Amino acid sequence: MPIILPHTIEPLSEQAFHKLDYSVMALAFEMHNTLGRFYNEQIYKNELLQKCLARGFEAECEAEVKLTHQDYSKSLFIDLLISGSVYELKTIKSIQKPQRIQTLDYVFATNTKHGKIINFRPVSVEHEFVSTTLDREARTSLCIQDSRWNTSSKNARKLKTRMIDIMNDWGAFFDTHIYEEALIHFLGGEQKIVQSVEIKNGNQLLGTQKFTCLSETDIFLITAAKGDINRYETHLTRLLSHTPFEQLHWINLNRSTIQFASLEKKLFCS
Repeated sequence: MPIILPHTIEPLSEQAFHKLDYSVMALAFEMHNTLGRFYNEQIYKNELLQKCLARGFEAECEAEVKLTHQDYSKSLFIDLLISGSVYELKTIKSIQKPQRIQTLDYVFATNTKHGKIINFRPVSVEHEFVSTTLDREARTSLCIQDSRWNTSSKNARKLKTRMIDIMNDWGAFFDTHIYEEALIHFLGGEQKIVQSVEIKNGNQLLGTQKFTCLSETDIFLITAAKGDINRYETHLTRLLSHTPFEQLHWINLNRSTIQFASLEKKLFCS
C-alpha cells in the first residue's frame, strides 16, 4: 500500500468525533490548570496520553504513517492518535497556517475527516478543529492540465510522469514540500538537484538562492497557488529572469487540478 498506517483506522463521524473531543478537551483544560502553560510540547503529549489511556480511550503517541512510492518512503509522526483521530499538540504563541497545514496532512494521510490542534502556551488553552470532506477516492480523482508543458524535454517528461504517479498513489491536497521531497529523491537526490545559484540584476550580484534543478538550464517549482494564477505566473517570470536558467517547469496544485506549465526566459521583458 502506498500509505502505510500503524494499524487499521476507522474514521469517526462528525458527531462521534465531537463527542470524543469533548472528553479530550476536558482533559486538556485540566492539564493546563494543573501543569500551567510553560512546559515543552513533549510533557503535554505524555500527560494527555496517560490521561486518555486511563479513561479507556485507545491512544498512542508519535503514531507513524508512511507515504511510500516504489523505493521512497517518508514518515509522518502524529503527536497523538486518539481513538483513530488526529491530535496535534503545540506550545507556541498562537496557532498559524503552518500548523493547520501540517494537521490537515495527517488527516489526509490517515484517510480520516477530523483533527484537532491544541496549543498549551497561551494563558487560556487555544484549540482549533481541522476538518475535510475529502476521502482518498476524491483526492485521487485528478484533473491534468498540461497544454503548456515542454514535451520535447526528456527531463520535463520524466518530472511530469513521476509527479502524476506519486499523486495517484498519495492523492492531492498534501503540502507541496511532501511532493517536492519525493521528486528530489527520484531525480537524483538533494545533493544533485538542490543547487545554490547567483542572482543578478544586470551585472550586479544580489546574492545566491537555492533552486531545484533539472539540468544546467532548467529548474522546477511546485506551488499551490489559487485565485489569480496569472499574477502568480508574472512573479515566477521575474524570478526566472534574474537567474542563469532558461526554463522553469512549474507544477501548480490547484486543489485536485494539476497544472503543468513550462515558462521560458526568452518570453520575458525586464
